[in-house]
Amino acid sequence: MSSNQITINSKSYPFTPGETILDVCQKNNIFIPTLCKHPDLDVQGRCRVCLVEIKNQGLVTACSTPAESGLIVKTNTDAVKRARRTNLELIYAAHIEKCGSCIQEHNCALKKFAEQYGLNLTSFQDRKGKSPLWRIGALDPGAIKAKQKKLAKNFPRAKELRFRQEQIALMDSGYLEFDASKCIDCGICTDVCKNKQTVDFYETVGKGFETETKPTDEEAKDCVNCGQCIVHCPVGAIQGVPHWQRVEELLKNKKKHGKLIIGQIAPSVRVSIGEEFGLPAGQVMTGQLAASLRQVGFDAAFDVTVGADFTTYEEARELIHWLSAGKPRPMITSCCPGWVRFAEFYFPEFISHLTSTRSPEIISGILAKTYWAKLKKVQPEDVIVVSIMPCTAKKQEISLERHRLSNGLPAVDYVLTTREYAYLLQRHKIDLKTVTPIAMNSPFGTSSGAAVIYGASGGVMESALRTAEYFLQLKKRDNHWQEKILGGEKQRGDYKTVSALNNKRLEFKAVRGLGGLKEATVKLAGVKLKVAVVNGLGNARKLLTAIQNKKVHYDYLEIMACPGGCIGGGGQPVPTNSAIRAKRAAALYTVDQKLPIHSAHANEGLLKTYGEFFQGDEKMIEELLHCHYQIGEKRGYKVAK
Repeated sequence: MSSNQITINSKSYPFTPGETILDVCQKNNIFIPTLCKHPDLDVQGRCRVCLVEIKNQGLVTACSTPAESGLIVKTNTDAVKRARRTNLELIYAAHIEKCGSCIQEHNCALKKFAEQYGLNLTSFQDRKGKSPLWRIGALDPGAIKAKQKKLAKNFPRAKELRFRQEQIALMDSGYLEFDASKCIDCGICTDVCKNKQTVDFYETVGKGFETETKPTDEEAKDCVNCGQCIVHCPVGAIQGVPHWQRVEELLKNKKKHGKLIIGQIAPSVRVSIGEEFGLPAGQVMTGQLAASLRQVGFDAAFDVTVGADFTTYEEARELIHWLSAGKPRPMITSCCPGWVRFAEFYFPEFISHLTSTRSPEIISGILAKTYWAKLKKVQPEDVIVVSIMPCTAKKQEISLERHRLSNGLPAVDYVLTTREYAYLLQRHKIDLKTVTPIAMNSPFGTSSGAAVIYGASGGVMESALRTAEYFLQLKKRDNHWQEKILGGEKQRGDYKTVSALNNKRLEFKAVRGLGGLKEATVKLAGVKLKVAVVNGLGNARKLLTAIQNKKVHYDYLEIMACPGGCIGGGGQPVPTNSAIRAKRAAALYTVDQKLPIHSAHANEGLLKTYGEFFQGDEKMIEELLHCHYQIGEKRGYKVAK
């Protein structure tokens, strides 16, 4: 028996030095309510709802009180319940209830505690009634009108022009929404933004009754829309600017609008959305998602993993060109819009290192509005693409001019986060647990397992390395390898030999895992590359600074803004923590193992698209599948009310 024993509710429990009373209780499934405590962050000790009673000491906060031998702790005495109730009522005085319009209504700790403790929500006067709602990233009305006016040349039909102008207004009304009337000033968003992501966009100022959390006014700091403030906020005060209302209206009035509406799901959503319906983290829900999209009214259900195979194919081509052209190292992935925004604003000297290949979401949307529209014999503007994403930064990505087609259409029209889509389903009384799964629509083929692991940190690089090695093996054996790749030709002759060599290296496990920085030296067809995978912007800042100071050197980097990559994205279910991220990631790698193909270059639908649609036209491929970046200007925020 351990010599370190603490008594909780008349029972003895072992503990490890350094653990708090809360740690011991959580480890042994002893319920204690918490709001300001998050396992990713240092102890805040502000909300004081985790109070417990220690014999001869009185009430203490369990989150900040170390476990000690001999302590006798009670977690549910009358004094504890009264104090918790009073503190919760004080917190509610700083939180205007907007449950009916909050997408966390069905998954809200504060609401659950209110019901559990039977709170009197009018015990204390609301002090947040006149607090502002900030729209982060919003343009001025004049700038929005100027963008709307430019659309006239692309959309001569009045009805379509109005539709697109309304869309611009939504896209540029901001990406994150911070409702200060719901904020309890716990300091979590300030902590995660400053100390974990090193963006430092939020600040908590004042003391006591005058404490206020708000966006900074400093010109040298701006939000990158990663949304880590959202998945760490305990009360839903910060959310992505909602698109669900517009999507719901479109689905309800499809005949009026005359549109075909596609829903497309990101790789990581399939292993996280079940949590919104009471299922364990890591439950794979691909078929249920496809069925739910059709039930709620979408005309087709696409899988963004197919777009990920196209991204991999082009990223691998780009890596080989990068290595042979003597371009400055490292080449850095650009699938993550939060990371790209971070680079454009905070590290513009690295813009030239970003891969030009578009993200899977954007490529999938472009293919839907070009190739698929052509196959369906409909006009591109009559195809609406709605993405179901783990990421709030995707709301910013779809608004960018660089992701518009030559006719002015956005590649993707609307983005619903995982939480938003779950909320939409709940509004329509669709429970994913009871939905009978169906197959996704697959106009561009069924994706590889390499595409599925895009949702986990290291997945983009591993996918690209699998295909880059194949291309390099092919390059050794065929002088016309580039033309064949561009034309989507299935390799013949020594194809089986090349495939056999490639299949020995299907897994690059050195770049996997949830560590903030993973380094490896990999060998691709005899070419050695020093690579690194980074997740979390604080880790990215450290690494980029080290590269700037010439302390480290790499050939290829993958950077993701969020801890764990997309599985920990700002649009994912709450709570999200390291244990939950690990379960989601493990599920994605299991899907990869079970799928019949594991590399983008083995995707028959992709090869067919290159052969029949692109027909080896490199200029067309460049226009549709690649983009360019620019120094980021401060967007800041606008007060919506």
